[in-house]
Amino acid sequence: MQAITVRNQAAGASGLTLSDIPHPHAAENDVILRVYAAGFTPGELDWPGTWTDRAGRDRTPSVPGHELSDAVTELGYGTTGLTVGQRVFGLADWTRDGSLAEYTAVEARNLAPLPADIDYTLAAAVPISGLTAWQGLSAGRGVSRRHPAQQAGPGARCGSFRGAVRVVIVRAPGHVKPAEGRAYRQAGEPRS
Repeated sequence: MQAITVRNQAAGASGLTLSDIPHPHAAENDVILRVYAAGFTPGELDWPGTWTDRAGRDRTPSVPGHELSDAVTELGYGTTGLTVGQRVFGLADWTRDGSLAEYTAVEARNLAPLPADIDYTLAAAVPISGLTAWQGLSAGRGVSRRHPAQQAGPGARCGSFRGAVRVVIVRAPGHVKPAEGRAYRQAGEPRS
């Protein structure tokens, strides 16, 4: 199987190489995905999880990329809620091989069903924006007149990324109250 791997943190993005690696194994509660679309940000190359596992051991060469979408090809022992062939999207774990591979192992809890009318490529672009929005809301700060939607996440002020974060915040069911919606519109966004 082929994947884009990194071996040397100091090399940065120029250290990304196409490599042959073993097909992933589905651990308990994992699924194996054939990866159709994946997301990557060069900032991942600075994250500790790209280089070490949860126990702090070196895990190079590692496969970066965390956002992904495609169909489930295999279920690990005990995996429930998903089926082989099901369209899904989500995030690969930070301390495991990521999405820049033909196949990857992902904990089932990190995936969501992908509706048939949503393109794989679009779906792979959503998870990090959604995670940023959720972190902004769950950190106790929320969205209000004082803290409008475009300021809800750590990356929310970064160019075009800001728009994706705002869309996820505003459309997150149960998280946006009517007053927060007014704050969102007052932040200069159109009513929808």
